[in-house]
Amino acid sequence: MPRGVILALATLSHGLGAVTALAVAPLSPFLLESLGLSRGQVGFFLPAVYLGGVTLSLPAGWLVDRLGVRATLAAGQLLLGAAVTLAAWAPGLPALLACLVAGGFGFSVLNPGTGRAVIEWFPPRQRGMAMGIKQTGLTLGGLAAALGLPPLALALSWRHALALAGGASLVSAGLVALLYRRPAGAIAAPVAAGPRLAELGTFLRRPPILVVFGCGFLLSIAQSSVLAYLVLYAKETFAVSAVAAGRFLALAQAGGAASRLAWGVVSDRSFGGRRRPGVVASALIGAAAYALLALGDALPLGAAAALALVAGAGAFGWVGLYFALVGELGGPRHAGLLTGAATAAAWSGTLVGPLLFGLVLEVTGAWAPAWLMLTAVALAVALTLPRLRPLVQRG
Repeated sequence: MPRGVILALATLSHGLGAVTALAVAPLSPFLLESLGLSRGQVGFFLPAVYLGGVTLSLPAGWLVDRLGVRATLAAGQLLLGAAVTLAAWAPGLPALLACLVAGGFGFSVLNPGTGRAVIEWFPPRQRGMAMGIKQTGLTLGGLAAALGLPPLALALSWRHALALAGGASLVSAGLVALLYRRPAGAIAAPVAAGPRLAELGTFLRRPPILVVFGCGFLLSIAQSSVLAYLVLYAKETFAVSAVAAGRFLALAQAGGAASRLAWGVVSDRSFGGRRRPGVVASALIGAAAYALLALGDALPLGAAAALALVAGAGAFGWVGLYFALVGELGGPRHAGLLTGAATAAAWSGTLVGPLLFGLVLEVTGAWAPAWLMLTAVALAVALTLPRLRPLVQRG
């Protein structure tokens, strides 16, 4: 099977999974009105999905290494789709959050599964670009959700829109089960020869790897806050409709998709396979954009829309490089295991980000302090990550 087919399948799987898992972000204004929520409570939705993801991300990475991409990724997408479809008919906030947590259990497989597929199928000099392309699936899926779900919610209801989003992952589960195959030369390792969870300790005793995980945590605080609150920020700050506010998130996702692809190519061709320079640049771009978004209604509407694009490039652009770096640190034997651990670290930031952003918003009553908090978070990464010595030996 050609590599391009596998890459397309991994990208599509990531995209359809993102439509499902991130659907609550563009639908937040509808959920706020329908369920009678505060702005702070809007910050519960994404952390609920990622709570399930963090809980099972490490076991999910281990299962990918033990059982293979096809079985684990298909099962995870099936669970994600079923749980979010059920969430569409939840009678209230507690039931909705419980369904989103269950969906997060399935979502936990997405990064280690698709990341393992790239490691299996692509040589080192092509992995940055391949991982960048694969990771654009997440932002393209988010873009599709941001553009498509609010008009559907306006025409029918948010429940119909969320149910449609759940169906995207059910389709993905079927495609992975039918189409994914191992590389022709690969031989499945016997179960006894597979990696053990205890082997993760070897990596966790290396301080530079802990710093990499910490940077993923901080960058995910910024990323998840943008996802959770950009739509509501646009609606309240510029007095636009919920559908128009959803386009701000679509612009951010478009910026993230372009940035992930661009940094993947640049890291392979201009940085000699090094991933960290692109991660640092993304953090700096994000820091500048968040600081400007703090100006609020002092910005012209057109400038704010352009900033949404730039903020997306900073908030989302680092992810492909981050997981390419982590997969290379793990090597062929431990790529899934270490990616699962890195996913747990990064997604822990997603648990914190929207809640912290919402808390600052509730306490201060203003958007500017919350955006400036994200600026400080991104700058902390940009100052820390370059100080590490080389982590991967390049041939």
